[in-house]
Parts: sequence; structure tokens; C-alpha cells
Amino acid sequence: MKRRHFLLLAGSVSLAGLGRLGCFRLARPSAPSGPLSKKAQALIGRALEGLDSSRLLDAHVHLVGLGAGGTGCYVNSRMTSLWSPISYARFSIYRTASGVKDDERADAQYLERLLALAAAVPGLRLLAMAFDQVHDEEGRPQKEESEFFVPNDYVLRLARAHPEKLVPCASIHPYRKDAVAELERVAREGAQAVKWLPNAMRIDPSSPRCDGFYSKLAELELPLITHAGEEKAVDAEEAQRFGNPLHLRRPLERGVKVVVAHCASLGKNPDLDAEVKSGQERPWAENFELFLRLMGEKRWEGRLYADISALAQVNRHGRIRDVLAREELLPRLINGSDYPLPAINVLIQTGALEKAGYLTSEERAALNEIDQHNPLLFDLVLKRTLKVPSEGAERRFPAEAFAARKELFPKLS
Repeated sequence: MKRRHFLLLAGSVSLAGLGRLGCFRLARPSAPSGPLSKKAQALIGRALEGLDSSRLLDAHVHLVGLGAGGTGCYVNSRMTSLWSPISYARFSIYRTASGVKDDERADAQYLERLLALAAAVPGLRLLAMAFDQVHDEEGRPQKEESEFFVPNDYVLRLARAHPEKLVPCASIHPYRKDAVAELERVAREGAQAVKWLPNAMRIDPSSPRCDGFYSKLAELELPLITHAGEEKAVDAEEAQRFGNPLHLRRPLERGVKVVVAHCASLGKNPDLDAEVKSGQERPWAENFELFLRLMGEKRWEGRLYADISALAQVNRHGRIRDVLAREELLPRLINGSDYPLPAINVLIQTGALEKAGYLTSEERAALNEIDQHNPLLFDLVLKRTLKVPSEGAERRFPAEAFAARKELFPKLS
């Protein structure tokens, strides 16, 4: 049996990284060591300048829990067992990074930490994501195959309790027998989007069985935020193929507004557009190149977007230059932190970003200081600071990418 690697939120924390850096350095400290310097405060002020605080949105935030307090959440027992040492080590890092110190209060502590971090950014709202279980071909839930589960009801309840900070994003496996009915229900209760991770949830976005779900999504005008590209927590090649960006033509053809998470910035997949002679296999292409092809198709303008979550991570940051170099992409980007990932040191390395020319040494020093105080604020300031030289000027992620775009979230604009 192939071994799965935790964590679905990011498979990029390597065992080598654990040994080299030590667990205590992988997670951000739970509290700052002192006040921010004037240079750090100035960088924050510069980052927030030009942003409309009434529309400020982090459109990719995970809620996770162990089920403490009756939340209905769970994490697969493989992640909490010493019999799976790699998975357990990674889970321990995420638990520390998320501010969880007591498993009996894990869900509440995760939420408390998240809300405290968000409170430091005036007006910032978080699109808080549910995460559905794996379902089989017959639409039956497969708990043992699901790495974690965050119910829609939990996310909706928290959003009602904290409307100034949390915006609910549902997650519904389209093979569910009640998928359309559940979509109608969560829309009535305030969900503003739907989240998929096809590789991990075992969803084929190009399957006709999704058509009814797509039609209802389009009717309700809810965007589909879906992972595309490689997912490091999935071993099976056939599951990785569900992340092929070209599969997303099917929901687009049916009128769904689609947000491609992470700009499909990792891995390769078969080029479904390539001509194939008899007896030959399809050639493979970078998922990012397939994503660019999809974004370049005129018929999807006004319907196809991408989020920049995780682009600053050490295994993806080379794509920042590629994204910013394409002016036509900039009006179609939305920001997301992919929290809790910014709270893990090894994933975002400011030294590598400085070396790549995205930051100055002074900016890096200030960012490192902000990082020690608030990883969510750090993620926002970092993305507002990153730049790429272009024709004698500098290209940065536009201010509008950090706002709730009216084309996607009309009720938040």
C-alpha cells in the first residue's frame, strides 16, 4: 500500500527539514518578544497604503479541528499516532504553529489564535473554508480515506458568531447524493464560495457527474475555489491527474466562476490538447503552463481567476516572477494566505526571496520581525512588498487583488 504523507494543507515540510532546523524553529512563536521597530511599522504602513479596509479579504484560510467541543471536525487517526512517525511529526508542527496547546480545547484554541492574528489588520475578513470528506463513485463518504474533515455547519456557525472577521466558504463533494441540495442549503445560510481539493478529495472536475452541481453553482453565482496542480500529500498518480488545470473547462463551460488556487504552480500533467498518434501517450506539461493556456482563452475572461496563496513558499516562489510578468493576469488575481501555512518557518524563507530579487535586505529584516509577531500580517505585508523589475519599473501584486472582488463576492463588496 502506498504511504500517504501529512499534511493536506502542505506536503512540503520535509523530514530533512525537521532534522536540520528542529521542530522548535519550524513553528512561529505564539507571542512576540517585544514591540515592533519603527522600520517594521513603516513597512506595515506602506503595505496597507492604498488598500480599502472595507473590502480587505484573505480568500484562502483553513479551519481545522480535532472535534473538541462537538465541532464535528476530525483529523485522520494516522496523523495523531506515533505508529506513523512522519505524519505525527508534521501534525505536531501544525498543532504548534496553529497555537494549539491542549487537544481537549484544540478547535477553540485554533479559532482563538486565528481571530487574534486577524484582529491586527483593520477591516480584514477571512474566507474560512470547510473541507468535505472523500466520497466514492457511489457518493458514499469514506472517512478512513479522508485526511481531515471540517463540516459546513461548523464554518457557517463560526461565521455567524464572528461576522466582522469570518466569511463562510462551504465544501461539498459533487458525487454526494445530496450535493445539489446541500449547495442550496449552504447558500441560503450565507456561504460565499465552495472549496475543492480534487487530488485529495478524489474529484474529477471534468466528469459529467458534476454537471448538475455546476449548473446550480452558476445559478447561485457562487465561485468555485479549487486547487489545481500537484498536491504533495497525494501519492497516487491517478489522483494527481484530477489537478490538471484543463479539467476546469467543464465548470467554466457551464457558467461557473472558477478560482484556480496557487496558480497551479506545482507539478506536471498530461497535455489534454496535444495531438496523439495511435499507440502513443500524451506528452506531459507543467501545470503552470496549462494554467496559463487556460487563462489565455478569451472565452473565460470574467469567469476565470486565480489566487496567489502559497506562491511565496520556497517550492513555488519562482512563479512569482512568471505571474507578475504577465500584465493580463494581474486584474484576475485574488489574495489568500493559505493559513496556517504562513505560521511555519520552513515554508517561507525570506532569504531565498531576497536572493531572488523580490525583497531588499532592509525589507527582509523588517518582514522577519513582523513574522515573529503575526504570521497572518506577515503574509499580507510580504505579498504587498514583493516586486519584480520590468522595463525600468517594478511590478507588484495590485491592491485590487487584496479586496473582495465584486465579480466574485458581490455581497462583500
